[in-house]
Amino acid sequence: MNQIHAMRVFVRVAETESFRRAAQQLDVSNALVTRSVAMLEAHLNTRLINRTTRNLALTEAGQRYLEGCRCVLEELDHLERSLAHTESEPSGTLRVVAAGALSLATLTPLIDGYRRLYPRVNVRLTLAERPVDLVEDGFDVGIVGATPARNGECVERALGTTTFVPCAAPAWLAEHGEPHTPEELAQCAAVALPPEERSATWQFAKAGERVQPVTLQPGYAVNNMLMVRLAALAGMGVAIVPAPLVADDFTAGTLRRLLPDYDIDDPDARMSIVYPSRQYLPAKTRRFVDYTVEHFENFEHAHHASPMPARSSGTPSRPLSVA
Repeated sequence: MNQIHAMRVFVRVAETESFRRAAQQLDVSNALVTRSVAMLEAHLNTRLINRTTRNLALTEAGQRYLEGCRCVLEELDHLERSLAHTESEPSGTLRVVAAGALSLATLTPLIDGYRRLYPRVNVRLTLAERPVDLVEDGFDVGIVGATPARNGECVERALGTTTFVPCAAPAWLAEHGEPHTPEELAQCAAVALPPEERSATWQFAKAGERVQPVTLQPGYAVNNMLMVRLAALAGMGVAIVPAPLVADDFTAGTLRRLLPDYDIDDPDARMSIVYPSRQYLPAKTRRFVDYTVEHFENFEHAHHASPMPARSSGTPSRPLSVA
């Protein structure tokens, strides 16, 4: 029995004082109205309506139940109207988890632009250096290292890639010399993320041809790429970081780009936006997903570069789990 439907039928019968008129107003058969009230009485084990061939009257229990039904249905209608309003104008709290590779300039304009469009949504952002579980940890959406969603309930949409570059401070290079090949780079003192955050092995390519991978030997490891950058600026060694993170340092001359003839081929550079199944997706999440994809696409077209915004990265980390 659909109890809510039966309650609506009962209220309409009580208000019209007629099974027939109730059926007409609800656009259902007389038999359905009679059956709904009978099933409701059987469920409650209480007579709600005294029936005669000419009229009907509520019992004392029926009168109390009518008042209660009106309260319940009024609250239910109010809830449904508020949800419908939320769908037309997103509101509430949106919980976003992002990989550290987006911890700097990408996320601020992204979230600022989204909130300007939907000011009733409060965004709660978590930057994650380690894998997280999107569903179990209670996030609405994740911007993560690209990886196939291991949970069939999650949907993944590609955003693009970022570029990683080796660099060092001029003072360090003046003291230790500049490496000119990946093999020479691997012999240098290095600063990097710890191995549980990101492998120290890097795949280089020259003129489109891959060369032998090399593994850095960090003398200093820290689980935040901003700290890696600061260590490189302080002259603690060479570092491989997202290019946008150090673009201003290159311009200012406080860091120098190393191995300019080489590119880094890194699968962790791919980024995706991941969210639960499309079915019944809240408006705040759906609008954020669409806005994020459009944000990255617009940046790509505006800069005629890779899909990843040119000043967008912070900390490269392992792909976040969405299981």
